[in-house]
Amino acid sequence: MAYNTKSSHSDSCLQIIEKYLDVEEVADDGDITSYLIIQAKKGQLIKSLEELYGDLIKINCYMRVARTQAGLILQVAKGNEQKRRITLTITLAAITLLTVYVSGLSFAREKPNLAWSPVGYLLGLLVPLLIHEAGHYLVMRRLGVPRSLPYLLPAPPLQLGFIGTFGAVINMRWLPPRNRHLALIGIAGPIAGFLAAIPVAYYGIMNSVVKPATGLATLPLTPLIMLLFPLPKTPGPGEAVVLSPMAFSAYIVFFVTFLNLIPVAMLDGGHIVRSLLGEKGHAIVSQLVLALLLLGSLFVPGLLLFTLIVLTLHFMSRGRHPGSAINDRELDSVTVIIGIVYMILLVLTIPVPA
Repeated sequence: MAYNTKSSHSDSCLQIIEKYLDVEEVADDGDITSYLIIQAKKGQLIKSLEELYGDLIKINCYMRVARTQAGLILQVAKGNEQKRRITLTITLAAITLLTVYVSGLSFAREKPNLAWSPVGYLLGLLVPLLIHEAGHYLVMRRLGVPRSLPYLLPAPPLQLGFIGTFGAVINMRWLPPRNRHLALIGIAGPIAGFLAAIPVAYYGIMNSVVKPATGLATLPLTPLIMLLFPLPKTPGPGEAVVLSPMAFSAYIVFFVTFLNLIPVAMLDGGHIVRSLLGEKGHAIVSQLVLALLLLGSLFVPGLLLFTLIVLTLHFMSRGRHPGSAINDRELDSVTVIIGIVYMILLVLTIPVPA
């Protein structure tokens, strides 16, 4: 075994690594230490790497496996200690609650109930968005993946042309161990938020009203799932359904879910497709989806916003997705099932002409 260590960081990592792996060479450039892997000391290599991932994370070391002509290279970088920004989280949440509530005040009170109140709009919008991020958070916590707290992002209220929030985000601070874990993290948020939005949509739609269509603004696109709910009353000739604020909030949540499921960059859909098809498959699917969105935008202008967002994310990521830390190539039944659920959610939330 030949060693070329230059830092206490590589020494501390090596002590843990040698519990699991036989290592031939160590190269330390100061930022990343690379270890040439010979074999696992006990059990299967993938299982040993998965257990090693958890032990290295505990000492704030982030690992990734690269496959080269020389063999498997374990690359380890020392992570920065990141404090939980509780004050920032609370401040952003408070501002978002205010901007979303103010947005809810812009709706007329057609009925004196929760569905038509500013609180109804606030709950219908923010609860599913937070549950979406909580889905990601809980799975990452279970897997030991470094992560931030979920953040609510404020935006201008409806009176100023927006909806009161840019949504909620959570930062995955390092790659998950395996591809199946990447898929689990990717699907956990959309399915949690989608399920949370269903009762919101049902209650909101059942409390919507039917009015003469003259002078009413129409929505050019509707998530497919919204068309599957029963209406309180079938519109007659010259009439239209006016969504309650709570129904409109569910409409937004389903659109946000669809956006997250688009298989581009490191969106949730990108995570799932990367775990299913690998790096090249992810790149091909991303380019195909971008081409379809660009083409669709020519005929359906309502798709333009999705297209611009996805194009921006695609170019920011340079069309690539780093995958998982171990970057295993095994396609197991769990990942396949997640892929099937992913396709169902994508179809149910796809925007269709209203």
